[in-house]
Amino acid sequence: MVLCKCKPEAVKAFVLKHFLIISEVIAVALAFAVPVAGAKISHPITSLFIIAVIFLFTGLKMKTDELRSIVHHIDIVAIGCVSSLFITSLLPSFIVDQLPFSNLTSLQLNASEHGPDFNLGPIELQLGLILFHCAPCTLATGVIMVTTSNGNTVIAVIVSTICNLVGCFVSPLLFSIFAPTGKMADASVRIITKLGLSILLPLFIGKLFAVHKGVKEAIGKYKKHIGLLQNIGICLILWLKLSASIYKGTFELIDIQKILLLLLIVFVLHLFVLLINFLLSVSFCMQRDQSSVLLLLVSQKTIVLTTAIASALPESLGDGALILLPCFIGHPLQTLIDSLLIQPIRTSQALPFWQPEFCRRYRQSTHQRVPSEKVDDS
Repeated sequence: MVLCKCKPEAVKAFVLKHFLIISEVIAVALAFAVPVAGAKISHPITSLFIIAVIFLFTGLKMKTDELRSIVHHIDIVAIGCVSSLFITSLLPSFIVDQLPFSNLTSLQLNASEHGPDFNLGPIELQLGLILFHCAPCTLATGVIMVTTSNGNTVIAVIVSTICNLVGCFVSPLLFSIFAPTGKMADASVRIITKLGLSILLPLFIGKLFAVHKGVKEAIGKYKKHIGLLQNIGICLILWLKLSASIYKGTFELIDIQKILLLLLIVFVLHLFVLLINFLLSVSFCMQRDQSSVLLLLVSQKTIVLTTAIASALPESLGDGALILLPCFIGHPLQTLIDSLLIQPIRTSQALPFWQPEFCRRYRQSTHQRVPSEKVDDS
């Protein structure tokens, strides 16, 4: 009998690399095993407190020094922000809005006397898909991928910072466009107010503390630990929401077929988003390191802001855990897909298949443009 001998360092590296996914699996397992535990402490105030702590850590880590160099990359930054906040939010959301989901919530379907017609699931799943795609790009994962692919880290940091700050206001408003009529009309202002208290205020406080030299040095030393604490906070919210839903019995209508269909929809939509950003990079004659920002950063959607918005939604929209389900499926899936693009982008220096002839001529005529900058991601 041959036993697998795994070095502790290798196991540790694997766990750290996939910590969020592993934590999500543990959270789901605990919710199904002992739902009463999470259901008893699940409360909107608890979720808002956890979100505030997450964004306090985000403020500590957020890089804003690169914003000073925005003037050198204003065109690429503008394209990335518009794509992240609007183009790749509205187009996928419009597609999801046309899909045959039920118009009833999970509780309404459970209470219905007649059997449900064919649909892809309760309206919460549809709203979750829309919410996920209305979110801005990621703050950390996408920037790391851009850096790994030898992309332009400066542009990536600027785009991610601007999109996540502006997204606190834009994402709820975009989501309200596709939400059921009347249920979000009076809630948008309350949601933005809650997000201001639970996101922007902790973010500002964290950034204020980060100015101090001693705090800045500590952040650099314990950067990975802070990231792990953020992931734990995200998974705590998943555990609380899911436990409360299972305890109430709202997961009875969600079978394996609907989850597989949901997985397929998320997969196809992410390929669609990648195609949009690929076409944008070609249309605007971007260089390889600039294109990687659109493909590896702008194509991704953040789970942190999505979780915060979902926690602030009114209960009339449906079960919070079901709304978050597509988000927690989409986040690891997009990371997996985009990670497969890192090596092809890094090894393709000229990318001739990306650049039409008019782009080559355009770049030759503007050879004196400001060269790309890169910074250390440490």
